[in-house]
Formats: sequence, C-alpha cells, structure tokens
Amino acid sequence: MCRKLAIENSRFAAAFFLSTLALAGVACKGKHNLAAVQNEEPEPGPRLVSNLKMNDAAASAQLLNGFYPVEAGAWRWTAGKFSVLLRTPPGSAQSGATLNFGLSIPDAVIDKLKTVKVTASINGMALKAEQYNKAGAEAFTADVPGSLLAGDSVKVDFTLDKSIPPGADKRELGVVATSIGLVPK
Repeated sequence: MCRKLAIENSRFAAAFFLSTLALAGVACKGKHNLAAVQNEEPEPGPRLVSNLKMNDAAASAQLLNGFYPVEAGAWRWTAGKFSVLLRTPPGSAQSGATLNFGLSIPDAVIDKLKTVKVTASINGMALKAEQYNKAGAEAFTADVPGSLLAGDSVKVDFTLDKSIPPGADKRELGVVATSIGLVPK
C-alpha cells in the first residue's frame, strides 16, 4: 500500500511539475518574445561605399542603371547612359571631393565610333566632359564641389555622346568600367 501511494504521489508530482512547467513556458514565452521584439536591431541593408570595384558583388546594389554583368571577373560594359549611387566621403561637404572613374575604351568602340566623349554630372550639374580617341585604359577624374555632397549619398550620372547600338550582341555598348569612386580632398 505504501508503495502504491508512493507511485501515485510521484505520478501526481510529475504531472504537477509538467503542467507547471508548461504553464510557465507559455507565460515566459510571451514575455520573452515581447522583450526580444523590443530589443531587436533592424537587419542591416547593403552598406553604401564611396569607392566601387566593378567585380565586387556588393557593388551591384549601388549600380543604378546602364551596367551589364561582370565579365572576366573584373569589369562591366556600360550602356550609353549609366548611373551609380556613392556614399559621400566624410568631410567632403566642406572640402569637396574628386570623382574617379577607371575605364577602358575597347578597340571595337574606337574602330566603330572613332571618338567617345564621357560626361559626368550630379544633380544635373555637369562636372566634366572628356573625349577619348584611342583604345586603352583611361582614368577619368573630375572635381566635385562640396555643395553637391551635402547628403549621405549622391547619384552620379554618366553620359556618352555615342555608343554602339545593339546588334549581334543585343546590348548597347559604351565603355568598359572597372571602378568608380569619390575621394575627399
């Protein structure tokens, strides 16, 4: 009889313990979920950078339009018009910055078009235009006044005076881009 009573008591104790644990779990779950939601940090989005390498997968988020996929693991063709979003470097709103565009003019572009003029602008203000008449790697640079760099980021628009229209390639081809960035003065 004692043994039967001990078994019933241990069953009762186990059932009581489990039900208490279950109720505590429900009560705690709601409380902890509320605290977790209140303390959660928003998921970070892509971090804007001031200097983009065209072969960097993270750069794609800042290439707004006019760029084709990475080729040869290093560069991208552009269309006749293309735009990027760049983070403004610290202090550049006061001192200005230099826009650097690493590009290459392929032989096929020079053979067909003879010359290509690249113009960069921010907020509709033309920064500089540069004409190229030979194939090869080039470095386009332009001064950017601090007044155009007041925000956290800036959209830089590039326009070519001419490009190769779609043909067998099915793409409008401009120049080959390797990097674009802003460097504080």
